[in-house]
Amino acid sequence: MMYMHPYYRNTEPTTSWTMKVSGRGIVKGEPDQATVTLGFQNKDMSLKQAQEKNNQVIQAIIDALTRLGVAPEQIQTSEYRIFPDYDYKEGEQVFTGYQVNNILTLTLDDLSMIGAVIDTATSNGANLVRDVTFSIQDIDAYYNAALQQALQQAVSKAQTIAQSLQVNLNAVPIRIIESTAAEQPIPFAKSSMVLAAESSPTPIEKGQLTIEANIVATYQYFN
Repeated sequence: MMYMHPYYRNTEPTTSWTMKVSGRGIVKGEPDQATVTLGFQNKDMSLKQAQEKNNQVIQAIIDALTRLGVAPEQIQTSEYRIFPDYDYKEGEQVFTGYQVNNILTLTLDDLSMIGAVIDTATSNGANLVRDVTFSIQDIDAYYNAALQQALQQAVSKAQTIAQSLQVNLNAVPIRIIESTAAEQPIPFAKSSMVLAAESSPTPIEKGQLTIEANIVATYQYFN
C-alpha cells in the first residue's frame, strides 16, 4: 500500500487561453464653452489698399464685439493671409488683385452670446463665418464615466463567454488598450465660407455632446 503525505497533491498542468473583448461607453454632456470662427475677406488691385480696408473692418468688428461684452483675451487672430489672385482668360493667367483673409477665433463661456456675436460681427463687416464649435471644459469627468462604462461592458462580455464555455476566468485582465481620445469638441453644422448679413438674432442651439470611450481588454481563462 502506497503511503501519501498529507500535503502531497497530485496536480495536473492547467491549460490557459486568452480572449479579447471590447467595451464601449457613451455619456451625454451639456457644452459649456464655444469657439466662433469668423472674419473678413477682401480683394483689391493695390496691396496697400487691400490691407488698409481689411484692417479697418477687422478693427471695427473687434471694437463692436468688445462693446457687446466679449473680453479682449477672448479674441484671437487665428489666420492672416495675403496672396495674389489670378483668373484664366483664353488660356492665359491674369492677375485679378491681392486677396486678404483675416480670421478671428472667439472663445465664449456664455453660450447665450453666440447669436449676438455672429450678428454683431456680420453687421460690422464680417463676411466669413467658418464654424461654431461646442465643447466641455471639464471633459475628463465625462470621459472617465464613459471609460467606466466601457470597462464594465468588457467585464460582462468576458464573464458571459467564460460561463458559456464552462471555463474559469481570471478576473483581472492581463492587458487593456484604450482607443479613444478624451477631448471631443463637436462642430455646429452652420459652417459656410462666406455669409451675407443675416436677420437678427441668429438662432444657435447648443444641444448635447456625446463623449465616447472604447477599450479592448485581454483576459486569461483556463479549464
